[in-house]
Amino acid sequence: MTRCLVLLNVCLLAASARSAVNVVVQDSNGVATIKYECTAGEVVRSFALDVSLDKGRIVGISNFFRGVSGVGAQGYGIFPAAFRDHVTVSSGTNANWDVSDYTPLAVVADSPGNTLPGLNSAGVTLEFGGLWDGNTPAAFPAASGTLCTLQISEAAQVSIAANASRGGVVSAIPDLNITPVFVGTFVDPSVIITGIQRIGGAIIISFKGGELETAPAVGGPWTGTGNSSGTYTNQATQDPARFYRVHHH
Repeated sequence: MTRCLVLLNVCLLAASARSAVNVVVQDSNGVATIKYECTAGEVVRSFALDVSLDKGRIVGISNFFRGVSGVGAQGYGIFPAAFRDHVTVSSGTNANWDVSDYTPLAVVADSPGNTLPGLNSAGVTLEFGGLWDGNTPAAFPAASGTLCTLQISEAAQVSIAANASRGGVVSAIPDLNITPVFVGTFVDPSVIITGIQRIGGAIIISFKGGELETAPAVGGPWTGTGNSSGTYTNQATQDPARFYRVHHH
């Protein structure tokens, strides 16, 4: 097993010298999704990121992994400041990761000159660390995935960069420097139906910004479909007309 792990490390070192780790923002149905991709076998230990808008505010954060990366679920769920301030380790290594304040948001007071203001401002600093058993490859975080999603108040250009004072993007392999590539994008949280089409016996509705609702008349009553994915498919029938709208919670 030791020989296999040494060989793995050698391969990772060689691959990383020829590649980069991509950290990108994507518009996912009106929210800013922060994603990463290790392009040639790199393993990242931690991400320290500054995310900023050219207008509007970042009003929420969600869809992030919590806790230690393991065989059953992998990810970057160690948030240094929030761990220090909000997580209690009980017996041994047991910890409650479900505390509401346990999020990747950095604390401004830790480094006032190098930390963006936080929620309800135009910028946040995020901290993601990974902790796993190095002897269990299945526990490693995936080579690509989602770090979190950010909700924003209005359409804006979302930029992302390394927070250098917290290390930026740090390799899990000692003495190996990773060259990250950061790509921002324009994110529009507008609540809108973007298209309706009929294919065969199905009606396909494209939408963004919230949950699709349906009603038998324009005046309601409106009922949620439970679908916020951006695409809704329903069978075309001869029943009375249905009306649709998008509701932003």
